[in-house]
Amino acid sequence: TIGDKEEGQYEQAKEKVTTSLKDYFRPEFLNRLDEIIIFNILRPEVIRQIVEKQVAIVQKRLKEKEIALSVSQDVFEYLAKEGYNPQYGARPLKRLIQTKILTPLASMMISQGVMEGGSVSVGVGKDGEFTFDVKKNKRAKRKPSASKKKKEVVA
Repeated sequence: TIGDKEEGQYEQAKEKVTTSLKDYFRPEFLNRLDEIIIFNILRPEVIRQIVEKQVAIVQKRLKEKEIALSVSQDVFEYLAKEGYNPQYGARPLKRLIQTKILTPLASMMISQGVMEGGSVSVGVGKDGEFTFDVKKNKRAKRKPSASKKKKEVVA
């Protein structure tokens, strides 16, 4: 079964790591360690779940500002593929979300005026770059201009 296969792979990996540690470190050092923990390699479906959770955090932050964020399946796939490194795990994922989604989105909020009630859809274009479809709220609150302010009459 799958569980037995994974258990066998884990034991093989643990044995290789233990042998490598013994070859590299002196026994005096290894005896000072309480325990050696070996983490399992993340499966693609687990990485996808991590991506979904991280994107949900971004969506929640934007929802607090009343901005809707929708993300295509292609974006999830891209982030899962590019945000994972076997050596570092899913650690690079947050940085990737920052550079591919949050930074461009912040620039759009400033330059295009995406504010309360607006929405942004993120996709992946044919060139592999992220695309952003911005829809502004038509009923956005505007500050009254100086010409429309009531003039005070001084008597």
